[in-house]
Amino acid sequence: MPDHNQTAPGELEDVRRFINTRSISNDTREATDALPGLARAPKLWQKEFPHRSLSRTDSLPRVQRLRDDLRSACRGEASSSEALNEWFNSAALGLKVQWVGGALQLDIEASEGSFVGYLVAVAAKAIASGEWTRLKTCPDCQWAFYDHTRNGSKRWCGMTKGAPDGRACGTIAKVAAYRARKARKDGVA
Repeated sequence: MPDHNQTAPGELEDVRRFINTRSISNDTREATDALPGLARAPKLWQKEFPHRSLSRTDSLPRVQRLRDDLRSACRGEASSSEALNEWFNSAALGLKVQWVGGALQLDIEASEGSFVGYLVAVAAKAIASGEWTRLKTCPDCQWAFYDHTRNGSKRWCGMTKGAPDGRACGTIAKVAAYRARKARKDGVA
């Protein structure tokens, strides 16, 4: 059975799950936003994000904007660096170096104790460690996933219907490309 593990390591999994609170339905192909419902139901929020609850500074529009900016950064959009720098500055990230196992380790924390501050600090750590390049979004359904492949070349959320949420975006894209090549070839012949 193929491995459909899309989970990110450690705290980065919170960022991946947060990005996926906006998803595109397989049936309707329309985007749905789970954040408003989660924000209104603290028990649901705690189940989804057990490491941090929403604070007074975490307004819904602010949280949604962070999610959109993190998604843009996963897609590798050049404009996302400016947006992330604004988030890093507003979260007033603190850097701390400590010896762990005979080596210096950099720890990044947000001075504010909000959910937004926590996610911004986790994103900064992932960027500093190089893990961020493995957090990607599917070009078709926009689902965020962590690329566990050896060479970091995973492109789609899944290749088979047995993938999480039943998407086979990779197969769909490859079939469409094949049909387009075949149509061009048949049109030329």
